[in-house]
Amino acid sequence: MTDEDLRAKYLLGQPKDLTVDQKFRLTLRLLRKQFPIECPVRVRRRTSEQMAYGGRLQDAPHGYCSVANADSTDKDRKPYFVIELRKDVSWEQMFHTLLHEWAHALTWQREAKDHGDLFSRALGNLYRALVED
Repeated sequence: MTDEDLRAKYLLGQPKDLTVDQKFRLTLRLLRKQFPIECPVRVRRRTSEQMAYGGRLQDAPHGYCSVANADSTDKDRKPYFVIELRKDVSWEQMFHTLLHEWAHALTWQREAKDHGDLFSRALGNLYRALVED
């Protein structure tokens, strides 16, 4: 099945017959294409145990977004975003968390509050593009 076939099925509201992996890859491709971010983004799905290892699970039970190499002075170590999502949750929870964390990457350091007006607008734009179309 081509990307266009998957996208057509997705936008027709038929992702129920796609696997979680297909839904995940398709959503990520759509986000990268329609909502590009200035730095590269690495998205990983992790088990609860893997996320708990770094102490993130307590503060971010479903996922988080961070920036690697943000303060590096080495020009070979360019900054990039890391989004980690729990893979042992439902597809719906993973989808909502992915959109939430993508909105954080889109608005990183553009407003003082983590969940301010700019973040809310970005998240709304993501939902309108991927859910309401």
